[in-house]
Amino acid sequence: MLKINLETFDLNQLPETEDDFFEFKSTSVVFDKSGELKKNLKEFKNKLTCAVSGFANSGGGCFVVGVDRNGNADNGLPLKIERQDLRDWVDQIIKEVEPIPRYEIKLIQDSEERGVIKPDSVVLIVAVHESHVGPHMAPDNHYYIRAGAHTVRAKHFIVDAIWAKRHFSKPRLTHLFRLKPDQEGSGTIQLGILAITTSPAIDVKINISPLPELMKNCFNLFPLNLSVVDQSNPFFFDVTIYSKAHFGNDVYLEIDYCDLAGNTYTYKTKLVVEGSVQPKTFGNDNLAKIVTNLELINRSLKEITISREAISKPNIVLSKPTEKVFLKLEKMIPELLANMKEDLLEYPFAREFIIMYKGNNYNGDENNLILAYCFEDHSFLRNKLRLLENHQLIYEITYNSVPRFVMSEELANYLLDSQLE
Repeated sequence: MLKINLETFDLNQLPETEDDFFEFKSTSVVFDKSGELKKNLKEFKNKLTCAVSGFANSGGGCFVVGVDRNGNADNGLPLKIERQDLRDWVDQIIKEVEPIPRYEIKLIQDSEERGVIKPDSVVLIVAVHESHVGPHMAPDNHYYIRAGAHTVRAKHFIVDAIWAKRHFSKPRLTHLFRLKPDQEGSGTIQLGILAITTSPAIDVKINISPLPELMKNCFNLFPLNLSVVDQSNPFFFDVTIYSKAHFGNDVYLEIDYCDLAGNTYTYKTKLVVEGSVQPKTFGNDNLAKIVTNLELINRSLKEITISREAISKPNIVLSKPTEKVFLKLEKMIPELLANMKEDLLEYPFAREFIIMYKGNNYNGDENNLILAYCFEDHSFLRNKLRLLENHQLIYEITYNSVPRFVMSEELANYLLDSQLE
């Protein structure tokens, strides 16, 4: 979301100086003193793409062109640049940022008595939304952030922090069973859909297949459609009663949902009610309290122990990369891709890999083949892997001190196919 309403925004709402949300550029970045279009627009394109990267990585903001340092219009930009509509021309420049953040373009023709806009000219505003899929890289292969009123290159630890934020800001849903509150005596069991990260899940669709015995008359209600599920808004609904807490062996819960950037996710699991709800007792409830406390202790012990199998690996629906993406990556990281090709030729079923220093020892799992790439063999290895992550060709599954990744089938197929050519 933006901090401003772009539809009703005008020049009177601009601050008198730049700040962390607004960056001003005069008409002179596009036209020389004689009013002619500059032959080399590289400087403007660089400023725009770096600003888009910086705003996307720093909570959003606006890049305003055609105003002076005080936010007053200084003639503005023509509606066409190099025989191309201004809006289309700007779109082409912004699309060089990877991944492309969500943005909007507004063209203002009325100066509102703040400076002068020439006839058939406009003040250009590029409004960049806060991003949940950063870090965003400019065409110069660097990442930027906003530091006060300036766009600056991000340090490595800032890029790592943005990447960590991206990982933990993805919505993650899970489920649980519970006795209906205030109605424990009735024995009604509810199924709950809960968010385990702070990012909201939107456009949520819940389906149970096949429906349990007590829900078969409700088939026309599924899939259940919810606008949002987050930590403040879990969703519970009645599914069975305690005396019939058995769904059979092949009943599945499937939840499809999106994040704020429009990426789609799927959570699918088998539903097992037995053992998921605390035992019911009648009369003296001391035994129930003992069982509850033992369950709390057992749950705490499980949370302390982290294992590879305990890591949640959601089924994420991703778009397939184009051939153009692979050709670009071949030019940027040829040595790393060649190393991966050699490994897959020898171990065609391997998909998981770690990165480490050569002097370190790693005790792997003999039942799970894991490839390894060393920092000494590939300079800027982390940055190169981020290129693959930005194109969703690998994803990180680190669960201990060793950085760990998984190749997508699209990347593996490309590497294997290129070996056969």
